Amino acid sequence: MPLAALAGLVSFASPCVVPLVPGYLSYLAAVVGIDENRDENGRGAVAVRGARLRVAGAAALFVAGFTVVFVLGTVAVLGMTTTLIANQLLLQRIGGVVTIFMGLVFIGLVPALQRDTRFAPRQISTLGGAPLLGAVFALGWTPCLGPTLTGVIAVASATEGGNVARGVVLVL
Repeated sequence: MPLAALAGLVSFASPCVVPLVPGYLSYLAAVVGIDENRDENGRGAVAVRGARLRVAGAAALFVAGFTVVFVLGTVAVLGMTTTLIANQLLLQRIGGVVTIFMGLVFIGLVPALQRDTRFAPRQISTLGGAPLLGAVFALGWTPCLGPTLTGVIAVASATEGGNVARGVVLVL
């Protein structure tokens, strides 16, 4: 477990996490939303204490959001390994068909999938948006964390009695 924790810290320090951090920090700043004039009204200590609690809650929910993504991914990989190996040929063929179809979409031969849809983003700077942002952060972080996560899952599955529970503990 200490080696898995060290690998997690090293992966967090990777260069591809840096572009994700400003979005997270701006989200936390929006959750806090302290007005500097509150300190002059004598309610500063209460406002700051409440802001700290909101930031701590948002940070905990954010961590919970990306933890759920990584744990579900680990459970899926460790739980479906035998099924995937047993159906390897079928999955390769399905993957080939999907790849060809996406190539046709990419070159414009499927007009139904060429529409451009835009939306006006809404502010989700609430505590409810924290787990969603954590999950999105995890998905954005996956390419950098992939080698580390794969190593941790491989260790979990290769050890004697390796099972899903051990993999989840190591990923946590």
